[in-house]
Order: sequence, then C-alpha cells, then structure tokens
Amino acid sequence: MSVMVLLPGIALATAVLLALRGYRLLRADATEGLGLEELMVLRPEQRRAARGEAPLGRLATRLAPAVRRRLPAPVVTWLQTQVDFAGRPGGLTVDGVLRSILVWALMLSPATLICLVSGNLVGLGLCLIAPLMMPLSRLSRLRRLRTEALDRDLPDFLDVLAVTVTAGVGFRPALMRVSERFGGPLAAEMQLALSQVQHGASLRGAFEQLRERSDSEALAQFVTAFLQSDELGAPLVDALNQIAIDQRRDHAQRMRRKAAQIAPRVTLVTTIVLVPATLILLLVGIVLGADIDFGNLFGGFSG
Repeated sequence: MSVMVLLPGIALATAVLLALRGYRLLRADATEGLGLEELMVLRPEQRRAARGEAPLGRLATRLAPAVRRRLPAPVVTWLQTQVDFAGRPGGLTVDGVLRSILVWALMLSPATLICLVSGNLVGLGLCLIAPLMMPLSRLSRLRRLRTEALDRDLPDFLDVLAVTVTAGVGFRPALMRVSERFGGPLAAEMQLALSQVQHGASLRGAFEQLRERSDSEALAQFVTAFLQSDELGAPLVDALNQIAIDQRRDHAQRMRRKAAQIAPRVTLVTTIVLVPATLILLLVGIVLGADIDFGNLFGGFSG
C-alpha cells in the first residue's frame, strides 16, 4: 500500500531527471569528440551541423529516415511541398522536419509519461500535438513571409530586368545579373531556375518548376504570362513591363483585401476588451453616485 502511495512521486522525480538530462544532452557540443583534422575535412554546412548536433539530435537524426519510410506517400509529398513553399531554409528536407518533430517528442516524453500515469487526458493530448505543431508552425510562418517577399519584390525585379534587357543584354544573362544584384527569395528562385537550364533542363520546364516551388499567385501569374509571351513571340521588354504593371495592380488589390480583413478583427478586439471595461466603469460610477449603503442593504437581506 505504501509503494502505491509513493508511485506518483517516484514517477514525477524520474520525469524531472529525464527532462534535465535531455536538456543537457540537447545543449551539448557534438564536436568535442572530433579532432582538428576531422573538422577540417567537413564541408561548412556539415561543420555547422556537427557543432549544433547534440546526442538527442543525433538520435532523432537516426530515427528520421525510418519514420519517413513508414509514412504514407501523400504525407511525405505534403511535407515536401511545405518545405519547398518555405524556401528550404538552411537546406531543410523532409527528414529535417521529421527530426525536429522527434526532438520535441523526445523532450516532451517525461511530461507525456506523467500525464499518462496521472490520467490527465488534456495534458496527454497537448504533449502529443505539440511535437507536430512546433516545426509545422515554423514552416507555416516561413512560408507566409516568403510569399509576402515574393509578391512584394516581383514588380521591382521585373522593372530592373526590363531595363537590363532594353540595354541589349540577353534574357538569361540579364536574369542572372539582376538576380545577383537583387537578392532575396525571388532572386534565389531565379538563380535555381537558371542553374537547371544550364544543366540541360528546358526553359519551360525550369520555369514551371519555379511556379510549383511557391504558392505565390504573383509569381505563378508571371511565369504563365512569360511562357505565353515566349511561345507567341511577343516583345520581351513590353511583356515584362506589362507583367510588372499587372503585378502592382494585383498587389494593391491584395493589400486592400488584407486591410478589409483587419477591420473586423479590430472591431472584435474592441468589443471584447473595451466594451466590458466601459460598462464596468459606468456601473461603478452609477453605484457610487447613488450613495447606496451596502451594509444596511446586505444586512437587511441577512436578517
């Protein structure tokens, strides 16, 4: 009987010790066991990954490929699409996303054990959902920021590209030169498309893949209009200028729609926060102004 009484305390102490140990392993330096000559042969990105790879991360890295092979193909395809839409930050892959999920799952395993032993279903559900939500919410945020940057930079990019082509530079060299000077996610995607063309891909195929790697409506419209003008033989400079004008108009319309969506949110916040506070102030003022004797009032009720 006494062992059963001590069981929750033992489980809690074990979970706390495991959490502290996991946090220490997560903060550990994975390059401590490597010599100087071993560090020198690593590529820069591998060296950075080695320095940041803790024992807990190495365990998740080993488990990620096995988890990916057991996932349904539509799930893997969806994860790859999310990674592409986010711009593959830091060379992120599907295995990298699964690694992040596994790291969070391993870190929260003590809390999951506590909730399971205590029968806390709400806490158990949160512990199971959090490892999925943390990496996916980061991907969603990066995707939104990248899409906004693409929509914002595309008209100016096309204007500079049109001026460069007008100066007598060919389209591909002009696109490469503007991409190198412009920077940002749009320039990176253009450089990737040009790299695909240089390695044997067709111009149409490279630009279609460019459209598929992003969920930006502006970029998709640019690729569609450019391919149509290229097939129909329309003047390139006129096509670029017209596309830039259309993209600025569409961007202004998107900004107006976004501004229209903000008004109901402001009204909701005002209704939830300001209206109750104002009613409380009015009621308090009315009560104080009426000079009610609460002692006699409540005393009368109690008698």
